[in-house]
Amino acid sequence: MLADQLLALLAQVFEPTSAAFIRHAGPESVKYAIDLGCGPGYATRMLADAFPSASVIGLDISNHFIRSARSREHATTRFYLHDVTGNPPPGPPADLMYARYLLTHISDPTVVVSRWLDFLSRDGRLLIEENQSIDTDNPVFVNYLDILTRMLVGQSNNLYLGPTVEELVNSAGLNCLIDQVTPVRVSDRDTATMFRMNIESWQHNPFILDNYSQRDVLSIMSALDSIRRADEVFSSITFNVRQFALGRS
Repeated sequence: MLADQLLALLAQVFEPTSAAFIRHAGPESVKYAIDLGCGPGYATRMLADAFPSASVIGLDISNHFIRSARSREHATTRFYLHDVTGNPPPGPPADLMYARYLLTHISDPTVVVSRWLDFLSRDGRLLIEENQSIDTDNPVFVNYLDILTRMLVGQSNNLYLGPTVEELVNSAGLNCLIDQVTPVRVSDRDTATMFRMNIESWQHNPFILDNYSQRDVLSIMSALDSIRRADEVFSSITFNVRQFALGRS
């Protein structure tokens, strides 16, 4: 499935900085950890590798992703179908909860973050990673990001959610233990591959159909394909990832 391939590549690209962040920002003792919006389970495995003595569960609303993730289960990981924006997660209060690029797809992140904090143990931590900004001078990537940003705004979502989480933390007086921006330099080939797969998933979105011609969409897909096929490996893009560690008040 295309979404599995996309998330596998995303995990490969961002795991080095994400793994360093969770090891640095996580509490000293983690017995129970939750991967929020786990998808096929790549970040769940990352949490299990970082905290080998912990029980780690992955939660997702997609039956397909949970089936895929369960095929990768090992001794300390389990996966459950669960809407992370709604009811409390299964199990005891978590020592660590982790969400990477999840709030971008949630229409009311303020309410959801506050709810997640209630599910932590006394010294537990909620770790969040979202885009602060994306820097590039590649015109193909600029065009793609402009289209994606406009589409997400139309869905009451935001590609660059880092500043929004900062506003939430400040306005709600949350206990913010870490707030940092980590630049992640990504090769143009990997970026074009991720963007190309993304377009395949949303090219028939009503916003796209109403605002862009099929010729527009095919043109950017073709340009991304050219970048993917290039012999030279270089990078013209940096993802600036905002990383937060929140604790209970």
